[in-house]
Amino acid sequence: MLIPLLSTPGAIARCQQQGLRLAVAWIPKDPLTLSDYNNTHGSTTSRRTLTHLAQYSTRIDTAQSSHGAQSSSHSATDQRRLLSSTSALGGNASAAAVETNDEYSNTTSTSTSNRSDNSSHGAGKASFSTSSVRQRRPNYIRDFEVPPDMSRLPPKFGDNQHIDIDNETWQRLKSVVDTIHHKAPIRYAFAYGSGVFSQKGYDGKKKPMIDFVFAVSHPQHWHSLNLQANPHHYSMLGKLGSKAVAMTQERFGAGVYFNPFVEVNGMMIKYGVVSIDTLCNDLLNWETMYLSGRLHKPVKILIDDPRTRLSNQVNLFNATRVSLLSLPKKFTSEELFTKIAGLSYTGDFRMSIGENPHKVQNIVKAQLAHFHRLYDPLLGNLSNVTTLREGFLEQDDSPLVRSRTFQKLPPKLKQGVLYRYHSALSKAGVEIVKEEGQEIQSVATAPDLEKYLDKTIHSIVQIPALSQSIKGIATAGVIKTGKYGVQKLGKWWSRDK
Repeated sequence: MLIPLLSTPGAIARCQQQGLRLAVAWIPKDPLTLSDYNNTHGSTTSRRTLTHLAQYSTRIDTAQSSHGAQSSSHSATDQRRLLSSTSALGGNASAAAVETNDEYSNTTSTSTSNRSDNSSHGAGKASFSTSSVRQRRPNYIRDFEVPPDMSRLPPKFGDNQHIDIDNETWQRLKSVVDTIHHKAPIRYAFAYGSGVFSQKGYDGKKKPMIDFVFAVSHPQHWHSLNLQANPHHYSMLGKLGSKAVAMTQERFGAGVYFNPFVEVNGMMIKYGVVSIDTLCNDLLNWETMYLSGRLHKPVKILIDDPRTRLSNQVNLFNATRVSLLSLPKKFTSEELFTKIAGLSYTGDFRMSIGENPHKVQNIVKAQLAHFHRLYDPLLGNLSNVTTLREGFLEQDDSPLVRSRTFQKLPPKLKQGVLYRYHSALSKAGVEIVKEEGQEIQSVATAPDLEKYLDKTIHSIVQIPALSQSIKGIATAGVIKTGKYGVQKLGKWWSRDK
């Protein structure tokens, strides 16, 4: 049975704003007919865009399982057997950019016809359904679970996110993840920082601590398993149990729980644990930009996940659009990458305490080839950007194109910019335009747009970055926190002046 997800103008418009073409969910064949499905879950079938679909977490259907909570979590994929499929986003399957409306009208008519065919088919079988009470069946739209098989995505979709590193480093990083993953399953994992990619200005002979991030389905259950296998990874907070650890992780800061100075397979590492929901929400909506900003820069993905790859592709497009709005008509690729890499550091207090003030430029210069790998496919799918010779690019800065670019920004960022724009007009005694189209065009072409964007990003980043650092004192412990601070200051002091 095929349930169309794009069947309303509002859903199509929201999907278009995120640069996505089409989203459908394939539902396994089921004896429950469409009419019974509607009777069980309501008369209106859930329809969501790909972006909204990606925001739903894995849930275990306990009504269909006779096992305990632990066995249920390990067999969730087998219980659901959900197949997800998305069409290619943009000119090829590795990027997404939608600039026309014709395909959406075709999608709408196709979805409508499919829906009517399915409804008539279900009505014909309704008389054969039994009157016995049915066990609750999972709503495959609401209880969306992406299977781990990456073949469910279009071929080569999001390949730009995979950065090549030398095989020896890859094997060492993978062995660390496999060691932890064997005891506590991980949905998505990546390594980042100067321990993985070189950064200009630091001593390459010293071996820095390797940074990891692990995204998991159920934080409390994951910490319970990890506390049993690796209790020495945790501070005194771990003595309070997995519930206290998970509560600290999700209710404070940016939703990440870090364990620093952990030795695994002879490597000194720091790893952060985050809910897959929190990660994807930040990638799509820039709620804190704590992890989405980290993924604006090259990282080494060690365990991939289709839902996260999809969300991160939207994240990378948003970073490109914001940077384009802050750049002149003609610019270099290095200027673009520097803008993108610096977004998440805007408002981060650590840039003024213990961090190299030239960190952004050093990252881009040392990893320029990786930035090209990450963003060139996306730029090739943006019709308003033209690649020139000698590393120069040119963008269409017409009011209409800039307003369309602004309209596709993450909601929180867009609302913050509009608020600051209205405040500036009120102080100047200028009448505010009420019509939405004219309002968007006026702010997109405003001379101070870059300032509004910087202040809004500063407000998004500042509080989560500060509260996450304060939380680190409890999660890492006083001794490890002091050791980490001394290490950061040492890197700052040994930098190239």
